[in-house]
Amino acid sequence: MPEISDDELEAMLERRPTVREAKVDDHALMVKALEHPVRRKMIKAIGVFGKTKGELQKEVGVDDAVLNFQTDFLMKGNYLKIEGDTFRLTDRGLVLLSNIPK
Repeated sequence: MPEISDDELEAMLERRPTVREAKVDDHALMVKALEHPVRRKMIKAIGVFGKTKGELQKEVGVDDAVLNFQTDFLMKGNYLKIEGDTFRLTDRGLVLLSNIPK
């Protein structure tokens, strides 16, 4: 097996994903977001108008740890944002909402 030079290794590590790879990764993240029943319930509860943390927690029926973990996941995926004390879906989050059966 041929040896990889330092320059080749550095180029491999710095390589950005192609547009197609990025799209596939984005789609996989959306599927992962929708696979979890608590996340689906949260997305539906927040809806187009948003919810406060207390309203959301009461409606979804989870403790602080679960709510915080799932909220972090949705925020890192750019599906959720917090405006003041209200959780709101981003445009990407609204796409998720539109893909959850009623």
